[in-house]
Amino acid sequence: MRTLPCSSALPALLALVLACGDKDSAADSAGGDSSDSAPVEAIDADGDGAAADVDCDDADPTVAPGLTETCDGRDQDCDGEVDEDAADATGWRSDVDGDGYGAGEIVAVSCEAPAGSASLDGDCDDSNPAAYPGAPEDCEVAADLNCDGSIGGEDGDADGVVACEDCDDTNAQAYPGNVERADDGVDGDCDGLEGGEDRDGDGLNEVEEAQAGTDPLLADTDGDGLSDGDERGEHGTDPLDDDSDGDGASDGAEVLGYTDPTDATDKPYIGGWEIDACRGSITSTGTTVGKIAPSFSLTDQHGDKVKLHDFCGKVVLLDFGTFW
Repeated sequence: MRTLPCSSALPALLALVLACGDKDSAADSAGGDSSDSAPVEAIDADGDGAAADVDCDDADPTVAPGLTETCDGRDQDCDGEVDEDAADATGWRSDVDGDGYGAGEIVAVSCEAPAGSASLDGDCDDSNPAAYPGAPEDCEVAADLNCDGSIGGEDGDADGVVACEDCDDTNAQAYPGNVERADDGVDGDCDGLEGGEDRDGDGLNEVEEAQAGTDPLLADTDGDGLSDGDERGEHGTDPLDDDSDGDGASDGAEVLGYTDPTDATDKPYIGGWEIDACRGSITSTGTTVGKIAPSFSLTDQHGDKVKLHDFCGKVVLLDFGTFW
């Protein structure tokens, strides 16, 4: 076997070791072991800012640790409890008599009502189920059933009407038969409507209806085809009389026929020359020579234009004859 002299073999071996050392150093300076993988990005499928490994429902963006609980039957803040300390929880008071109204301080705050509790407040007698705010008073019962401070057979506001017959026995300006006052926010006559309201849409509020004697729930009290408001305003007619001028034609018919419903001498001419007929005619004796269509207008005795209208619901026919 051939043997290298020590003086020649040692430098070669040393160079090889140094070369390997340089490669390792280069790898270390480049970031360590080349077999190490890049860090994995956290998954947040619902985009609510909470990664899947901490989000108890990563398919619902309204569920994540730290969110506010509401009364919806879900664990929105991922603490393992449902609807605890919900932001919209209800305050409950004791309701011993079960009339739906509680009394005293709030005894619980939760999404669901505890047994024997109510969310409404103001029960003046929680041992009597017939006594609660808004309950009907009883003239024969010596108790305040509607919790307004007055006993049924007494007149707490001294308006002349006892509590059991008064809609508000704490307000002397509210009692049956009183005259309403507009826009005061009070049901002055106890009809269920405030003075400024217009339930039937006829243009008159409750006060104006009371002053006119018209029906606040009927837009056309006298049935003449005109609303009570129009009669009192635009036409100046009586909303309680369907023929204000007594000429035999209703106010509505006069307005439709362009006559004055307040002037008995001015009324619609119905049925041509026959007042009681629905098939009358208006005949012109005038003639026009030549191939020219005549022009004319119909006027009444006051010089007003006349509108042809068939009150029987038929077509009004204008027959123009020509002569050659």
